[in-house]
Amino acid sequence: MRIKHLIAVALLVTSALTATAQNNNRQLSNGMEEIVLDNILARTSIRSYQDRPVEQDKIEKLLRAGMAAPSAVDKRPWHFIVVTDKQVLNGLAQANPNAGMAARAPLAIVVCGDKTKALTRVPDYWVQDASAATQNILLAAQGMGLGAVWTGTYPVTDRVEKVALALNLPEHIVPFCTIVIGYPEKYQAPKDKWDEGNISYNTYGGKKPDAIEPERTFHEFTVTEDFLLNPFNYFSQPGGMLVCAGNKEKSNAMTIGWGALGNLWGHGTSTVTVYVAEKRFTRQFMEDNEYFTIMTFKDRDVLRYMGTKSGRDGDKAAALGLHVAYTENGTPYYQEAECVIECKTMYSQEFDPKHFRDDVPRDFYDGFSAGFHAFYIGKIVKALKK
Repeated sequence: MRIKHLIAVALLVTSALTATAQNNNRQLSNGMEEIVLDNILARTSIRSYQDRPVEQDKIEKLLRAGMAAPSAVDKRPWHFIVVTDKQVLNGLAQANPNAGMAARAPLAIVVCGDKTKALTRVPDYWVQDASAATQNILLAAQGMGLGAVWTGTYPVTDRVEKVALALNLPEHIVPFCTIVIGYPEKYQAPKDKWDEGNISYNTYGGKKPDAIEPERTFHEFTVTEDFLLNPFNYFSQPGGMLVCAGNKEKSNAMTIGWGALGNLWGHGTSTVTVYVAEKRFTRQFMEDNEYFTIMTFKDRDVLRYMGTKSGRDGDKAAALGLHVAYTENGTPYYQEAECVIECKTMYSQEFDPKHFRDDVPRDFYDGFSAGFHAFYIGKIVKALKK
């Protein structure tokens, strides 16, 4: 009996450890996914640099990243020329009109193709292999806090000859591009390059298949009367939550992390208070419409996109593939949300800094370009949960 008991205990402990490990792996995987995607989306071309050398250990990491790229039949037909000498950097700047910033940079890596290592039956595949290596280096530079820019050389014959001369390259080594690298002189916001017009599904011009099954998803909301929430942590949802306002013609949503739940003016009037800065695109929708909704989402990519993109630049809901629905009052919300609270605005007012007391971080607004916040107190009209 004792042996059986010990075996049972061991199995229970093993199961618990396995479940914990699987959960930790899922959390780690989710975290890594965000880190990788954020790094890719944050990459941008940097052409001005601080007067500061790039450390040798970072240079080696950049080269390791380049050599980790895929290549046809694993031939790895690349060669990397690391340039830190000012005279050679000047020579690269003169050899390629697009690489003029190399003269003011501490580092350049010239990615080359080695024709002796190229795939015999399709030798020009080395161009794709060198491209993959170049992108790896650019992303690694972004991840290490460096700035970099890809300047093309091949297949422009004049540039190829001049760069080869500047680097004393043998005939079988072809300069593909020059990556100019350094510590960025100033921050440069990345461009939003997402364009659904560049996408087809299954065949050219094919439309995106419906990713949501309406009968399964669109009818999962239920109206709840018993909606007990902890007001102290409700607005601390991971990644924030959304506030949305507008009508059936036009609406907009943004991510919020500030808010309050409470009771105001008696008679069981449950309320939500949200804060929207002056220059946010959503602000005018809050002013022009009597109702608004707040929503929680499990998908943090939705929250991140809504918080970093402006509705002035396009329909954010459409870009995310969200489906807009409307309450009986015509208040917009998204059918992919987990929870929706519809509110009717009872009072709104912009912060007046002359009324700030000692504990208000007054310096918050010194570098805050979006202007002062207005707060909106909304009476809870309806709560929908899945």
